[in-house]
Amino acid sequence: MREKEFKIFNDHLAMVLHKVESFSAIAAFSVRNGGQSPPPLDSLNFSTSQGDSLENVHSNFEHLAAHLNIDSSRIATCNQVHGDTVEVISSVPNSLPRADALVVAVPGIFPAIKTADCLPILLIDPVRKVSAAVHAGWRGSVLRITRKVVQLMVKWFGTEASDLIAALGPAIGPCCYEVDDTVLIPLRHDLPSSERFVTVNFSSTSDSIDSKKSHRLDIVGLNRFELISLGIPEGNIYSTGLCTSCRPDLFFSHRRDGILSGRHIAITGFRD
Repeated sequence: MREKEFKIFNDHLAMVLHKVESFSAIAAFSVRNGGQSPPPLDSLNFSTSQGDSLENVHSNFEHLAAHLNIDSSRIATCNQVHGDTVEVISSVPNSLPRADALVVAVPGIFPAIKTADCLPILLIDPVRKVSAAVHAGWRGSVLRITRKVVQLMVKWFGTEASDLIAALGPAIGPCCYEVDDTVLIPLRHDLPSSERFVTVNFSSTSDSIDSKKSHRLDIVGLNRFELISLGIPEGNIYSTGLCTSCRPDLFFSHRRDGILSGRHIAITGFRD
């Protein structure tokens, strides 16, 4: 998974992939510390949907952007709906597009997506200066949003899969991501290969006779497999290797904390 390629720096505001810095690019995943938001959204929260103020969120954007050495007004986000819509943009939209992935081929515009357990994927084509931010939860994975983004980059911009660098951010891990038939049925129907990323655990009841079956999904492994199947070299795929639910010191988690969980942001793009 090559976790050592990431570093937490700048007052512990984000995990940053070293690899892309030589291309004048960024690939950063925020952590929960170092912002302005009060509990339970403490403190580097990027969404107002859970009751945080616009002033706090704006301050958090400015604070992180300053430490990443980019202009916060050049960060482009979208209205995420757990679908598979991919938007290609050339500037920061005046109104947020309803999409779960943004693709940019203009240096100085930084596509970003927000997560609290779902997998953030950042894609960088250092040859053609194209970048993408992808929100991949189980619904997006079933809809194969990662595949659609890569295929769009290839078709529209001439990206070669072998050139792509992929960064997989913090997400809920198979240690904590228990799923039921709501997830398993569409997953098995649309992604036959997904079964290898579902593990079954058994926990005994107090009388030690009956046991409860628990299915756990590896959303990171599933999307990593998707990227490899598209021709992206394994050596170009980097993962933070951290579970959001396991690390309340670093991450928000909707599964762990419920509706009052804050939101992280994942940012990519080229400075010039």
